[in-house]
Amino acid sequence: MSFVAAQLPHRVQPPLKMPLASAFPQGFGSGCFSELLRQNALVAVFALNDWRAWTVDSLGILDAHEHERVRRQRRERDRDRLALAYALHRLLLAQALGLVPARVPLARDAHGRPLLEGLQVDTSLSHSDGHVAVAVSLHGPIGVDIEPVQRVDAMADIAERICHGDERTRIAGRRDAGRGAALLDLWVRKEAFLKAAGVGLAREMDTFALPEGEPTALHPGRFMRVRTDLLDLGPDVVCAVSCRPDIVCVAGRPWPMGESAQP
Repeated sequence: MSFVAAQLPHRVQPPLKMPLASAFPQGFGSGCFSELLRQNALVAVFALNDWRAWTVDSLGILDAHEHERVRRQRRERDRDRLALAYALHRLLLAQALGLVPARVPLARDAHGRPLLEGLQVDTSLSHSDGHVAVAVSLHGPIGVDIEPVQRVDAMADIAERICHGDERTRIAGRRDAGRGAALLDLWVRKEAFLKAAGVGLAREMDTFALPEGEPTALHPGRFMRVRTDLLDLGPDVVCAVSCRPDIVCVAGRPWPMGESAQP
């Protein structure tokens, strides 16, 4: 799998009163997602501040289960962010699959992993501190994770939970600044891998190694392998995707742009 610099997002200036479901496709090109997905995996990263003008509108796109998960958030800011994250996920899937958002058969399994019922399509969602990453593939399992770079300072406290064997020795040999960055990179890569495996944090990170740039068995003793790579999507986030090693991942950061897109 290789990273391809995104050509798909276009800067647009939608009017503030345009509904989210109408404004969303203008950030892309007609049919661009469906074309990309025929041969590639796709990752789109959204900065929620770019879309906050549509926070209220996003609630009209969610299904009953998504509404319930949003309501369970204690803080208003967290409710707003989760509603936008779910709406952008649903809208991207609708755009990619040629469906209206309400018809996207989006559900979750026992581990909370998103799935598309009745379709041979895999999807993954990650949201953290104002950013959302959505991954879609027609070519087998996919997992995505995103974290803000500011989290690097907290990594030393959980290093034992992240590293396995030689990973611990290798990272311990780095200088302080490099050690935190390496730990965050490894954390994000392992999160993406575990999401592709469909088990999330039910499998402890320190129980397995995840070599950089190498195909890795998705489940011990099974044939399916994935490769887990970091994606260069800007200096403010660390993002990784895990998918089949023979599949190219196309990634980008779509956003509406202009003064009228701000509240």
